[in-house]
Amino acid sequence: MDYLSIQEFSNKWNISKRRIQVLCKEERIKGAKMIGNMWVIPADAKRPNDARVKSPIKPNLESVSEVRRELKKVLKKMYDITDRLQIKAEEKKCVVLAAIAYSLYEFYAGGIEIYKMYENIYKDISGKEKEMPLDDSIKEVVFNFIKKYCEAPDINNILSWAYQYSNKIIDGNIYSQTQFFTEKYMIDYLVKNVVDYDSAKKIVDPCAGGGNFLVECLDYLCGCLGEKITIDDIMLNAGKLYGYDIDKSIARVAIVNIRLRAISVMKRAGIDYTNELWEQICPNIFVTKNEDIICGSLAKDNRLVVNLVNGNELRMDDALSNADVVITNPPFATVKGMRQEEKEFLKKYYPDANCDTCVSFMAAIHRMLKITGVCGIVSQNAWMHLKSFKEIRNAFSMQYNIQKVANLGSGAFFDLSGEKSNVSLIVFSNKYILGNRVEVLNLSSFSLKEKIEKLISNDDRLYIQQDMLDGANGYDFSGKGTLNAMGINKELYRDVAVPMQGTSTGNAKELVGYFWEHFGETDWVVVSNGGGYCRWQGLNDSVVKWGKDGEYIKSQKGSALRNVKYFDDTQMVFSDTGTAGLNVRVLLDNQIFIASGPGIRVIEGNEYAHLAFLNSRIAAYYVRMMSPKLTIAAGYIGQIPINDKIYSSVVLEKEARLCIELKRKMLSARPNNIEYESAFIQNLSGNLLNDAWRMLNDDLTNELLKLEVESKIDQYIFQEYGLSEEEEKHLQDSVGECAYLIDRTQEIDIGKLDKYLEKLMDTSCCLKRTRASKNSLGSDGILEYIAKDLGVNPERVVEKIQEKPFEMKRVLTKYMDMILHNFVLYKLGYNTDNGVQIPECTITEMVSDLTDRFGEDFDYGKWLQKSFNKVHSEIFKGVPYLQYENGVIHKYDSKAA
Repeated sequence: MDYLSIQEFSNKWNISKRRIQVLCKEERIKGAKMIGNMWVIPADAKRPNDARVKSPIKPNLESVSEVRRELKKVLKKMYDITDRLQIKAEEKKCVVLAAIAYSLYEFYAGGIEIYKMYENIYKDISGKEKEMPLDDSIKEVVFNFIKKYCEAPDINNILSWAYQYSNKIIDGNIYSQTQFFTEKYMIDYLVKNVVDYDSAKKIVDPCAGGGNFLVECLDYLCGCLGEKITIDDIMLNAGKLYGYDIDKSIARVAIVNIRLRAISVMKRAGIDYTNELWEQICPNIFVTKNEDIICGSLAKDNRLVVNLVNGNELRMDDALSNADVVITNPPFATVKGMRQEEKEFLKKYYPDANCDTCVSFMAAIHRMLKITGVCGIVSQNAWMHLKSFKEIRNAFSMQYNIQKVANLGSGAFFDLSGEKSNVSLIVFSNKYILGNRVEVLNLSSFSLKEKIEKLISNDDRLYIQQDMLDGANGYDFSGKGTLNAMGINKELYRDVAVPMQGTSTGNAKELVGYFWEHFGETDWVVVSNGGGYCRWQGLNDSVVKWGKDGEYIKSQKGSALRNVKYFDDTQMVFSDTGTAGLNVRVLLDNQIFIASGPGIRVIEGNEYAHLAFLNSRIAAYYVRMMSPKLTIAAGYIGQIPINDKIYSSVVLEKEARLCIELKRKMLSARPNNIEYESAFIQNLSGNLLNDAWRMLNDDLTNELLKLEVESKIDQYIFQEYGLSEEEEKHLQDSVGECAYLIDRTQEIDIGKLDKYLEKLMDTSCCLKRTRASKNSLGSDGILEYIAKDLGVNPERVVEKIQEKPFEMKRVLTKYMDMILHNFVLYKLGYNTDNGVQIPECTITEMVSDLTDRFGEDFDYGKWLQKSFNKVHSEIFKGVPYLQYENGVIHKYDSKAA
């Protein structure tokens, strides 16, 4: 039988030699055998099917997230070992990162002698000549991790991620708040759209971090040469890379990352190499010669910088300017929490950037690029929408030729569970061309998986004239003429109402609390504190220490009384946290508002019609389109277009009043709300299980009716806006479906539904989650969440439960717990103005009362002893008002506890 070498099959099958070695070891190539230390393969062997679940373009999200999760665990083990080895605190990170880099080198190098390389790698990462032997236990942890995930798409990038995750384990990195590395799919998109092999002679990343962009640029440049690539080509391409970082330690990691990728390219190309080649791979990675914690590559004084690879000193302009390509993800930092020196620097040199570092870098890139140069950048979206950035948008529009904008919106990063930033990928060249059309891809409403798929495909691109991109509300990526025209043809909301800022207490921990913590304390007043998603009415559980004219707040450093004179004229409040969308509620009588639950006062029209409009999906759409941040500023609400037929509508007033009443009914049965009334206890039948079912059924049917009314509100407003079916579809893609109109009626398993609902409910039998997905608006009740999450018609859910109500055993148990708990409060004379009227009650008395009301089929004594404290504490949000102790239910003494 004739045998061929791995190199010959690598050429034949277009698979890397490394991959074929793995296939041989896994016995997936029939007849392959090892002669000496070399694999040979039968000449007639067939190429095995690719069993890996990944794409070279589209990452396997589950694989990426799994690698990241496991990497965090591996780092924890490694740092535990450094503790055990008593390695100095300042050396731990270098030891761990060098071990990871060395293990990657070993993985790429295969069988060559590499044991001396750890010294070189440790020196590169630490910047020190000090010898630091590699401990076998640390090496084993990394080796096993890389062996397990060697085929995962993110394994090549673990060194940078390890640096970032280490910042959470090891203190002392002053730059960690703005160091968040770029996802590979973002890098791939930008590299593909800005790097041209023939013209890219100098590629600059002014915020290089761990070198992730430069690494992929190297890979792309080398890939353009195909099989004919040589060592000289790789070295030449590495020399085209220029990076700068304010953090010297991460700049050293960038050098190691680039060298590792160069070795990987050699390995894939079947190029023989030796350890001596390591130091011949020479990217140009710079740091400032003198200490700098303020300016970084934004500096305009042409200061001296040092090439960390060869020690050469250059002026910053020589190092970073005249670039064919700038490709970067600048730090995202705004004036909040910024050092005073940095504020002063940005105000002086980048006055139109409003102390936003990302925007400042957008401006600085102009002087880095050649006149023919092109930039690819991960940009925060704030500057594209806020009125305060109007001037710099104008400057960018005249200065840059914007070629592509991929608006990713929020939820674009694997590692963030929340929505830390709202971003776009932007490609622009350095000189505006009259009549330029911008390719726009609006992915803000899609899941992370969908964002990646659509970024790769050529679908859904829009082309908008650059001079038409900036509208009344900043950049408009919708491409929908009527949606944009609504802002022109109608009044703005600020003309008919005033969304306001609320008071900042300066010390919410001491000055804001739950109402049950402060019964009888006259200095404390009921306050709208926001803090969650809630439409129509609710979130009324807080009080603020106000005193006379806000005296306690005035005495706090950093506090600010705002719009106090309008308390009596304010009708509505909203939550300033905007991740789930705009949500507005009525302000109760004698209730004031603060910063997290700011107010809205109506100038023209009917307050209930206003409320209906602001809780509509179209209002949520506009705020989401305009707002680049996690918080909803009053100014965004003021820019929503509206007309008098909406804000004065008798129809909308009627629908809003009904929604408020339906919501109030639910709140009135929950004792942790100001709206609580004990009257419902008096109307119980006396059969605990039946009463639990009746309460559950009331909650479901009331919410179903509310969802129906909300759908009518949406349709009324859509008609006033004159939306076409296509535009309604666009709105649905942006903010999700109307829950009531979901028409899918899949089969529902009642047992599984019971378990599912139980997990969704807190002890008050209310929804404890907000959004069914990152892109949907918030849910104002359990039924709405179910409909959105399962994609099933809510009416069908209610019908299914009503068919077999007593099979909802887990859910009914929660309702029975709540009823028993509320009955205890009732017997103690609890109300939300004064608390309990009877200070204590023995268990014997309470068992007797419960038995008289609900019969003898339940062990009330056991429930009071085992369950009451837990149920009560959870209903009262971890701050209990009562306690069962030694046979007595009495007021909880936090000091004694």
